[in-house]
Amino acid sequence: MDKNNDNKIPDDIFEEADTKKKLVMGRIRKAQPEPKEPLAKTPVRKASKKKKNAAVVPPSPIARSPAAFSPVAKKIQEEKVNDVLKHLKSPVPRPEEKKSKDKKGKKTITETEEEELTADRMGYKFIEHIGFIETGPSLNTYYLTHLLNMAQPMETHDAFTRNTFKNRNPDVFCIDKTRVKLMDPNIEYYIHANHIKFDRLTRTYIATQHPLPGTLNDFWAMIADQKVELIVSLTNSKTASFPIYYPNKPSTFRNFGQFFVYCNSVIPPKTKYGFTEYKFDFVAQSEKEEKRTIRLYHYPHWVKNTVPASTKVVLEIVKKLRKKRSNAPVVVQCETGVNQSAEVIYVDAMCSMLDSGVEANFDSLFRQMRQQKSQVMTQRLHFLHSIATVLDFIKVLS
Repeated sequence: MDKNNDNKIPDDIFEEADTKKKLVMGRIRKAQPEPKEPLAKTPVRKASKKKKNAAVVPPSPIARSPAAFSPVAKKIQEEKVNDVLKHLKSPVPRPEEKKSKDKKGKKTITETEEEELTADRMGYKFIEHIGFIETGPSLNTYYLTHLLNMAQPMETHDAFTRNTFKNRNPDVFCIDKTRVKLMDPNIEYYIHANHIKFDRLTRTYIATQHPLPGTLNDFWAMIADQKVELIVSLTNSKTASFPIYYPNKPSTFRNFGQFFVYCNSVIPPKTKYGFTEYKFDFVAQSEKEEKRTIRLYHYPHWVKNTVPASTKVVLEIVKKLRKKRSNAPVVVQCETGVNQSAEVIYVDAMCSMLDSGVEANFDSLFRQMRQQKSQVMTQRLHFLHSIATVLDFIKVLS
């Protein structure tokens, strides 16, 4: 045998080494983060190339928040879409007219029964409107196509710009036309809060942010000036940036400038979907001191960028608001005043209209709300949950 051949390295050793090298390099590539695609390849740029002259409306910074697109949030969204779909598959049947007999034996209908039937018909009409859009995913598409990026009114927000230190979020504007103003024109006053009114509905609302440490007096000045009797709070005051703006223990009081707030009673929640109810005596220490009762309903478990586990949470709030009638605006407060607050206002408005036998067009009401409060309900999850809640209300109503 040739000695040179004895010292020659076999070819299969090179092949084996090459294979190991490829495996190692492959693992290294997997461990490294994938390079970001150039901006020219993003969907936004592609859309702009197709229509060069088309006006692109940027999504709300709230809607683009990381939590809104997390896997958990997406899973919850799909679950809520399925909830709406279940309601659509089993709609409330058309109500039958209930008639009673008069003395002559003829069938008549009382005024109360007529009102109930009218409310039932409006509820059925609402279901038909939702059913016309066919399914839950289609309702989701309807929101993304027609409502999410609807054109904002060209309204000024000068007071918002002048008072940046009184705003929680610099991207959530406070429209000048609908912002809450103090009736005394001689007093310089600003609070990040907007009036919201709907056609054919007597009840009005104020959507506002959670008061900042430096705006507590402003909040109670608004309560005094607007004669408010009902407040809904949807935030958890666990940090200094979200201060408790009322006395939260019975027989205690707090002063906010010239405003005196005394806590009469605290009623804890009766169910896991319930809220804490506070009853206050409120006095504005002015020339004409007037004492009035204010009720505050506090639900602290509504996490940002999500919805409650059950529609019963919002329904319980709506139920309480229906019992406590007031001619003054209902103040609904969340972190920024645009998502949780908007859902409660949106649902309560639709339920109030249906209960009164008035048609509740969810599209029209949404547009009215968006025109009065900038960037309300910028997350589809809140919209879908609102519809599911109203459908549950109709089932209870019927």
